[in-house]
This record gives sequence, C-alpha cells and structure tokens, in this order.
Amino acid sequence: MKIAIISDIHEDIISLKEAMRKIEKAGCDEIICLGDISGFSVPFYDYYDSRNASKCLSIIKSNCSHIILGNHDLFAIQKIPDISPNFQYPDNWYELDYHQKKAISNNQVWLNEIDELNPLYKKTDIEFLSNCPETEVIEKGDFKFFISHNIYPNISGFEKQFYFEYIEFVDHMNYIKQKNCHLSFSGHSHPEGIAYASNNSFVLKRFKTIKLPSLPAAIICPAIAEGKNRNGFLIFDIIENTVSAKKI
Repeated sequence: MKIAIISDIHEDIISLKEAMRKIEKAGCDEIICLGDISGFSVPFYDYYDSRNASKCLSIIKSNCSHIILGNHDLFAIQKIPDISPNFQYPDNWYELDYHQKKAISNNQVWLNEIDELNPLYKKTDIEFLSNCPETEVIEKGDFKFFISHNIYPNISGFEKQFYFEYIEFVDHMNYIKQKNCHLSFSGHSHPEGIAYASNNSFVLKRFKTIKLPSLPAAIICPAIAEGKNRNGFLIFDIIENTVSAKKI
C-alpha cells in the first residue's frame, strides 16, 4: 500500500495540481495532508496572482483521506491550538491587535498578521477546517503511525522554533509512544527532501528513497509550496517499508 503525504501547500494551486498528477501516476492508494493549506506570507512566496486557498482546499477535500491543521490554518479560522504547553494563549487572543499580541507573546509565537494575506476562504471552507483535527493516529493493518503539522510540544507550529537535532525530538518520541505509535509524519519546516530523527541522529536525505528508519522515528515532509527550498511530497510504501521524497 502506497500512501502519499503532502504538507505546507500555502495556497500554491499550481504546485498542488502538479503534485496530485504525480501522485496519481505513482499509483498511490491514499493521500494524507499535514496542514498549512493556507498561509501566503508575502516575504516567502511570489505566486501572488495564482494563489488560491479555497481551490487548494477543494482539491484536498476531494482527494485526501486525512486532513490536519497547521499553524496557518488555525490562524485562518481564528482558533487557538489545542496543545501549547510553552505559551498560554489568552481566551481573547484573536480579539487583540497586533501590538497587544506582540507584547504578550514576547516574540515567542508567530504573529501571522504582520505579513500574511487573507486566504479569502468561503464560509463553507471555514466550517470545514473548524472540524479538522490537529493530530491523528492512523492504523493500517498492524501498522500504526501519528500525524501532526509539527513536533511536540510545538505540535501545531505556532511557536517560533524549528528542530534540527535529535535531542530536540525526544519529547516528541515520548509523546507518540503515549499514543502507542513509534513512527510519526509531520511538515512545517519545509526540508528539501526527506528529513528524519531516528537512532540518536537527525538526517536530511534530499529527494531519495530510503528504507524506513529504525523506530522510533519522526519523519518530516517537504512543502508543496514553491518557496526558497525545493518543493515536493512523500510516498510511504507500507509493503516495501520505504519512504520516498519526490520533487514537484
């Protein structure tokens, strides 16, 4: 069974359509979306004229069996993340203006309003996203794995922190073990290819096919969006026990 894993679309409808074409050609049985469907940040992307969050969501709704929320999706629907042990959001967080949020957060969390354009979602888009989870455990036969936009404790990616050393994944490994999982997939950091934490190391393998790393392992998916890093997606072949990073 082949499962395609996509993440960080950021309203890039052109790259998403090309990814879907390649996923279909690869004969994937299922597609999972790890969030950030919206989130066009002006300093990072230059496809202003073609961006379309609503069409991206429509494609994802029609093709993906599992859809979870990323930090930009939460911002779009004005929802406080369910898991945020390092920063306690006030209940009126989305009623505060930018300067109030900046003073409270002490530069600890992303304040998307400073450089992010409105995704122009329809009311039905907002309603759909509001019912999507932030994490999920997926079972395929005897295989069980955990999906999230980022790693624990910054599970939704709202905090200004990225992870590039194995020691930074220890809390995440313990967290997924509590969910009876020893493998996870996440996005958020836009690696150029496949990145993973396993066996006391953090590795970037670019766009290659690898054997599933020693468990427990946390695998990070490249971004669909065409940005500063080369974009792509993953294919997890459960039968062959491999993970492939594919370029768009």
